[in-house]
Amino acid sequence: MSIDQQPQQHYHHQHEHFLRDAFGSPITDGACVLDQDKEVGYVRLASGPGMPGPDSMYWDGWFNVTKTRDEHPLRGKLLNGERVQLLGRSGQ
Repeated sequence: MSIDQQPQQHYHHQHEHFLRDAFGSPITDGACVLDQDKEVGYVRLASGPGMPGPDSMYWDGWFNVTKTRDEHPLRGKLLNGERVQLLGRSGQ
């Protein structure tokens, strides 16, 4: 599946700048990233009631980076796009 064929994630347009890594590459849920500690992890964008994510008007751009794609979005390191480098996109 190409990048253009992947399902679109829903987010408020004012959050678009938060969904970029340190070099401007787009970040999606499940993307593989290198964090500021030089550890590889996976972006987990929380969404739904009680979990503000890019679909919430109140999201401040912070997300979790977990060791696996299966971990709960509220586990892992709390980071933002400026603190990660995209290594690969999710194959969802």
